[in-house]
Parts: sequence; structure tokens; C-alpha cells
Amino acid sequence: MERLLSATLNVIKNRGEQLFIDVARPYAYTLVAKFDRDKYIMRVATDAEQVSQSAIKDLKLLSIHTNAPSICVVSSVKGHLLQRGVVYLRDDVVFMSLATLTDVLEGKKPIFKLNRGVITASIDGEKLRAKRQQAGLSLGTLATNLGVTRETVYRYERGEIEAPLKIAEKLINMFGEDITKKIKINETPKVSQEELASRQIGAKTYRLLESHPDAIKWEDRTILISSNAERYQKTVELANALGAEVERA
Repeated sequence: MERLLSATLNVIKNRGEQLFIDVARPYAYTLVAKFDRDKYIMRVATDAEQVSQSAIKDLKLLSIHTNAPSICVVSSVKGHLLQRGVVYLRDDVVFMSLATLTDVLEGKKPIFKLNRGVITASIDGEKLRAKRQQAGLSLGTLATNLGVTRETVYRYERGEIEAPLKIAEKLINMFGEDITKKIKINETPKVSQEELASRQIGAKTYRLLESHPDAIKWEDRTILISSNAERYQKTVELANALGAEVERA
């Protein structure tokens, strides 16, 4: 963890700006960084499983109320190395290796995702259909070339299913990388009504369980609520980094 954190901080130093950090204990986040105009709430952990479900909820609540996307920088997922160029999505929060983050900062967006142990890519169905027709290929011929069924190619073009790694690589080799859809990491994660309800403690006010503030609320501005004297100063630092205000409970 220390080596990964040190390497992450080095990348931030060279390519962006560190706005907040606290490694006193594993909070939902480790730091807040700014790259160009975008701020990111970042958690650094050796393995994705070290980020609890309650931490994920904290990250999402902080993200949607401060308009700062969440990124978890990890080396592995369930003990297996997370490959460069592959992201792991968990409840709409993005996990990636530091090498992938470096690529992103250089303008290379990832296209592959890890889901239930399988690496896939989302195919741009309209582009696939257009390029297939331009190449004079029928659904059946392309299916034969890919080693899949005609129905599978049809479903790729309809956007109904994603392509596994080997098939996606074949499509990229045939038609170019823009046949796949890039994974956007600079968007705030989606939060369901059920998730909001599970943390709601008042009007537009939600409890935080693994953060410096005890809660977050939205009026005409974002407010971090603090009732813990020991964490108050860090709550103020976090608020300053995220453009929020602090209110004592």
C-alpha cells in the first residue's frame, strides 16, 4: 500500500495538484487531486476488496454533491492483478491501476472493463454496422471471421451485449479502436433512490460512515456536517478541497 500510495502521489505531483490527503486510517477516500480543471476524490488501496461497501456509498454521496468523480487506484481485484487499460466497475465507481490512470491523464481512455472475472468491451453498434457494410461483409461472414454466431454479431450491432476481450481485439484489428466505446471516468457515479434512502437522516441530508464529516447535505450549496472535534480540522480541509462548507452538529 505504501509503495502504491507513494507512486500515486508522484504521478499527481508531476501531472496535477494534491488538494487533500489523510492516511491516518483507511477512510472512504485517501486524497483529493486536481488534474487540469477536474477534481477527483481518490481512494488508494492494494486490492479492490479492501474498499468496503459503506466506503463506496460515501464516495458516491460525496461525488454527487461536489461534482467530483471518484476513482479507486488499486493493484488487484480479489487478489488478481488488474491489467493496464482495464477498469473494474463496482456500483458505478471506477477502479483502475496506476498505469491506467497515467494513460488516462495522457488522453488515452480505457475501453476494457472487468466484470465477474471476464474482460469485455462495449461495442459501438452503429459504427460496427456501418463499417461492416462498407467492407461488404454480411452478418454471417463477419460472424465466421470472429468465430461467433450471426445472432451474436446482430446483438453487438444492437448494443445488447458486450464483446469479450478476444472478440473485441479482433474487431479493433479489423475496423479500428473507435469501434469500441470509451469508458468515461470524469463523470460522477449514479446513485439509486434505494442508496439515498439507506443513508438519509433529514431533508437532503445523508449520513457518511467512513469519512471525516458525519454527514453531507445540499441546500443551495454543499455542506459537510461535523460533530467530531478530532476530525473537524480535516473536515474543513476536505471541504476546502471540494468547494464545500462545514457546519458543526
